[in-house]
Amino acid sequence: MTAVLGPERLPRAATDRQISGPSTRAAIRPAVGILGALAVVGFFATLLSLAAFHSIVVSGQFEFDRLQGRLEDGHERAQVLRAEVARLESPSRILEVANGRLGMVSPPARVYLPSVPLNDGPTNLKAPEGDPFSGSTR
Repeated sequence: MTAVLGPERLPRAATDRQISGPSTRAAIRPAVGILGALAVVGFFATLLSLAAFHSIVVSGQFEFDRLQGRLEDGHERAQVLRAEVARLESPSRILEVANGRLGMVSPPARVYLPSVPLNDGPTNLKAPEGDPFSGSTR
């Protein structure tokens, strides 16, 4: 029984040695090495740019959340102020302040003025005497 460890190596032809000599292999290896290094640098540059973009997006989201919180606080404040305005404009509160703080009292009886019909014609009024705008008539 014979174990085969690997394929047999065939001797290369003389033309193969001339084409793939040590100088050709040396020229191919640095090119592959440079391309590999550029690929690795490009990969890490891409990751770095993605991380920078992500940080910009996160900071923008924080700013958006802060502004949205301020907007909600403003809406709540506006609602509180509307309720306060409604409370202050109520007729019962105005009457209470007028009677209490301002000392106003309700009249005992209401007096209604008679209306003037429109077809009576103009009433003749006398012209004011002197200069009414001088302030010396009093």
